[in-house]
Amino acid sequence: MDIKILNNRKTDTKMMRDAYIDKLIELARNDERIVILDADLMNSNGTLKFLNAFPERAFNIGVQESNMVGIAAGLAATNKIPFAHTFTAFMSRRALDQVYMSVAYARLNVKLVATDPGITAAYNGGTHMALQDFAVMLSIPTMYVIEPTDCVMMENLVEQITYTEAPFYIRLLRKFPTKIYEEGSKFKLGKGVLLLDGSDATIISSGIMVEESLKAAEQLKNENINVRVIDMFTLKPIDKELII
Repeated sequence: MDIKILNNRKTDTKMMRDAYIDKLIELARNDERIVILDADLMNSNGTLKFLNAFPERAFNIGVQESNMVGIAAGLAATNKIPFAHTFTAFMSRRALDQVYMSVAYARLNVKLVATDPGITAAYNGGTHMALQDFAVMLSIPTMYVIEPTDCVMMENLVEQITYTEAPFYIRLLRKFPTKIYEEGSKFKLGKGVLLLDGSDATIISSGIMVEESLKAAEQLKNENINVRVIDMFTLKPIDKELII
């Protein structure tokens, strides 16, 4: 990995959903196996861009999340590389049986992209806030579970996700993340990033909580408490060596 951390972190001018879909479109130009599915949220998830670029490879299944995951499994069984999209709450609850049986149990190469994780779905209310999805997805055998931190990381990981033949659960912030890494940084699935070193305590985080962890470490440093901060963007398989 070749990783450079920004000295001055700030809110990115690009949405995470755009960083993700733009890179996927780039890959799809050279690989006809890449297809997308969405559950009537193409505008929200940014997948409308893919539909406009490849109308014959983009499928809006409607408000049928379970059916969407089942169709994605069928596409994977015919050597396609399907990316299925919906909000985190619906992917981890409504479609769970299909995720478990049709995708993970069958070890099919389906990429499940779940947006608006945790409390980031604030304006949609409690029905759209998935606080249990990590616990659910981490318990499923064969499933990779990742949560990218910023657009630089997301763009770098899309190709690895696409060509790692395994089921993936990608917990994706839709909106503007804090930019943590410099352009050109390279990441590796399954390997965390040591952002700060320290000997008094360790904070392990992912996604939007990486920035909050860095803020906490900076405050603790003022109290002579040196904290190690790890960006564990791959939750499964987890980087045990870095933790220990």
